[in-house]
Amino acid sequence: MRKSLFVVCLLSVLAYAGCGKSDDPFKDFGPAAGGNGGGGAAPVVTNATVKGKIVFEGTAPMPKKIATSSDPGCMNNDLYAEDTVVSDGGLENVIIYLSGGDITGKSFPVSKEVKTLDQHGCHYVPHALTIQVGQPLKIVNSDNTAHNIHAWAMVNAPFNESQSSKGVETIKMFDKEEVLLPVKCDVHNWMNAFIGVFKHPFSTVSGKGGAYELKLPAGTYEITAEHEKLGSQKAMITVAADGSVDQNFTFKAQ
Repeated sequence: MRKSLFVVCLLSVLAYAGCGKSDDPFKDFGPAAGGNGGGGAAPVVTNATVKGKIVFEGTAPMPKKIATSSDPGCMNNDLYAEDTVVSDGGLENVIIYLSGGDITGKSFPVSKEVKTLDQHGCHYVPHALTIQVGQPLKIVNSDNTAHNIHAWAMVNAPFNESQSSKGVETIKMFDKEEVLLPVKCDVHNWMNAFIGVFKHPFSTVSGKGGAYELKLPAGTYEITAEHEKLGSQKAMITVAADGSVDQNFTFKAQ
C-alpha cells in the first residue's frame, strides 16, 4: 500500500513539473542587465539576422573642417565635423537597436566585453557607440594634451572628469538605459560623441555606406534607427531562426 502511494505521489510531481514547463524561448537568457548577476545565465541564441542600409536622401552637406590650432598638442590638421557623415549614399553613425516586440520584459546577461572610447587626434573614436547597462566603458586619452570627459547624461548620473596626460584611462558604467547620451570635452569644444545605453545586447552603429547588421534571436521586433541631428525612425520586423531580413531606413537632408 505504501509503495503504491509513493508511486502515485511521484507521478503527480512529474505531471506538475511537465505542466509548468515554459515554451518561452527567452526563459534561460539570464538576469536583467544591471541586476545582481547571480545564477549563471544561459547564453542568448542569436541565430537570426537583420541587416540593411541607412540611406541618406538629398544633397549631402559639405564636410565642415575644424580648426585645432588653439591647442598645439592636438596635432591634427585634417579634422572634420562628424555630425552628418555620408558615404556611398549612406548615413554613418546612426544607432540602430531593438526597441520593442518580443524583447519587451525579457532579461539578458551583461556582456563582459570592454568597450573603448578613445580621444585620439583631438576627436572621439568612435563618434557613436552602443553599450549595455553594467558593461564597462574604457575612456582613453591618446593625445599629448589634456582632455576631460563630460557626460551630459539626463537619466544616468552625469560625470565630468579630467585626463591630464597621454595614456590616462578611466572605466565607467551606466546603470540605466539612455539614448542618446552626449559626451563632450570642455577643453576642446568641437569634440563630441554619442552613446546608446541598453538593457539588451541588440544594438549597433551604421558604418561605411550606412551599412549595419544585427544578430538576434528569432522573433518579431520593433527596430529603431536614431541619429543625433536627423531624429529617429521605427519599423517592425519578423525574422525566423537561421533566417535573415533586410530593413533599410531613409533619412532626408535638412
